[in-house]
Amino acid sequence: MFTTFLNALWSTAVELAPSLFLGLLVAGVLHVLVKREAISRHLGKPGFASTFRAAALGVPLPLCSCGVLPAALALRTDGASRGATVSFLASTPQTGVDSIAATWGMLGWPVALAKMIAALVAGVVSGTLVDRSRDDSMAPVSRSTCVPTESGPALVRAFRYSFNAILGDIWAFLLAGLAVSALIVTFIPPGSLADQPILNGPLGLLAALAVGIPLYVCSVSSVPVAAAMVYAGFPVGAALVFLMAGPATNAATIGAVRKALGRNAFLSYLLTLIVVSLAAGLLLNSVSIPGVRVSGDFHTGDVPLWKNIAAGLFYAALGFHAHKCLKGRLRAMSVRSGSETVVMRVTGMTCGNCVRHVEDALGKLAGVRAVKVVLDGGKALIEPGDGFSACSALAAVRAEGYEASIDGSSCGCDA
Repeated sequence: MFTTFLNALWSTAVELAPSLFLGLLVAGVLHVLVKREAISRHLGKPGFASTFRAAALGVPLPLCSCGVLPAALALRTDGASRGATVSFLASTPQTGVDSIAATWGMLGWPVALAKMIAALVAGVVSGTLVDRSRDDSMAPVSRSTCVPTESGPALVRAFRYSFNAILGDIWAFLLAGLAVSALIVTFIPPGSLADQPILNGPLGLLAALAVGIPLYVCSVSSVPVAAAMVYAGFPVGAALVFLMAGPATNAATIGAVRKALGRNAFLSYLLTLIVVSLAAGLLLNSVSIPGVRVSGDFHTGDVPLWKNIAAGLFYAALGFHAHKCLKGRLRAMSVRSGSETVVMRVTGMTCGNCVRHVEDALGKLAGVRAVKVVLDGGKALIEPGDGFSACSALAAVRAEGYEASIDGSSCGCDA
């Protein structure tokens, strides 16, 4: 069983890594090349127009749920409204030109068309709900605080933003989600519920939803599973529910989405996907679709070498960020409580990236033995050593775009 779990863990990474890396690359390109003013102009103003544009932009992009998350975060960082961000996040992973073609080939054009329309509707509805709600936990992200002043070639800046800033902020959620997803795959193989006759009809929709929400499956690899369900006797509506719920939500990203969007926005995103997918499945079951083509051959063949390499690089990247986080925590544990600890108040931090920026800035200074930055409360606990300068510490933090002051300081540089 343990071997099965490890194989599932690796197989999940094989499917996840290419989409995630593609999403990270898209995020880096958006961050470097797309001007913030353009994002603000087209997607920044809350309302139907912005949410519709974001959903329409996301439908053809071949990004899965893990790949779309960093791209959506980049849009949000560059000025997109909350509704547009959620609309893009809800519509994009369900479709893509590659999965649309695969759906057309295995299930026919009516299912492919229904999939596209349902993804667009889910994006617009979820984005509209978010725009009309008030959610202080999804605070606006400004480039001045979350992203420091950058220099260097465009490729270097894109890579640094994608694989350092964004991946460094979500690695723990991805790692935990991978473990949960592998457990689900180990005990509930994809498509195994299709053999239960009782699941035909409305129960089939709910079963497809229950399997699809926590399971990691990209929009392309979900097509053979959905085709297998129809081939085994499930209604075609259940296949559509799985095609929507599987790629759009999974245990590997659900925690990261909650962290990035805030509670109310996340609930709007998740509930809209559930309601729209069930409604689309019921509607598809109510109409007669002649000639649904289903292939009986679901053999995917050997895994290409490049996918295994991508999975190895993926785990290496997670290991790098895990080591970096652990090193920082161990260093922070050496900060002694008492009169020797310098307490710096830092305002303007909004996320884990901000914490890393401040810790890196202070950790490079001479005379700083260890530093621990706490997001809640906005504190930096510094263990000073020989040569420590309060003025230099304040200047380093302010250079990153944050306001700072030192408790009990009388050096005259904290004003």
